[in-house]
Amino acid sequence: MTTSSKKGVIGIDPGKGGGMAIMHPDTTFDLRPWTVEHELTDYLRDLNADDYEVYIEDVPPFVSAVTSNASSFKLGYNYGYIVGTVRALGFRTKLIKPKEWQKGLVGLKSNMGYTARKRMLKDNAVRLYPNLKITNATADAVLIMEWARI
Repeated sequence: MTTSSKKGVIGIDPGKGGGMAIMHPDTTFDLRPWTVEHELTDYLRDLNADDYEVYIEDVPPFVSAVTSNASSFKLGYNYGYIVGTVRALGFRTKLIKPKEWQKGLVGLKSNMGYTARKRMLKDNAVRLYPNLKITNATADAVLIMEWARI
C-alpha cells in the first residue's frame, strides 16, 4: 500500500492498550498511547485532514476465546469511537485487517501467546524505527503506519 509522499500517515491501534503513530508530511513522527477519548479528538482536530491518510486496525468481531467479555467490549467501543471520530473530522480513512499489516513481520507465529506476540510486534517496530520511543501501547500503531507508508 502506498500513499502520496506529500501526505502524512496515521496508524491507529484501537486496542485497550493501543495507540496512534503519526508520520507528518514533513516526515517528523509523533507517537501517542490511547488514553481518553478527548485527547484523540483534540489532537486530530488540530491537524488538516486533507494532509493525512488514517489507517485503523479493523478489529474482528471475535478476538479469541481467552479474551474477556469486558476486554472485547472495550476494544469494540474504542474501535467505533475512533472510526467515527476520524471520519467525522474529515480524514480519509482506511480499515486494515491485522493479518494484512502483520504479514511478513519477523518472528510472528499463529500460536504465540499474547505477551510473546506483543513483544515480537514491539521488537519489529523498534527495528524499523530505533530512534523513536516505542512502547507496547504504540508498537502496533507504528507497524500499521509503516505498512501504509510503504
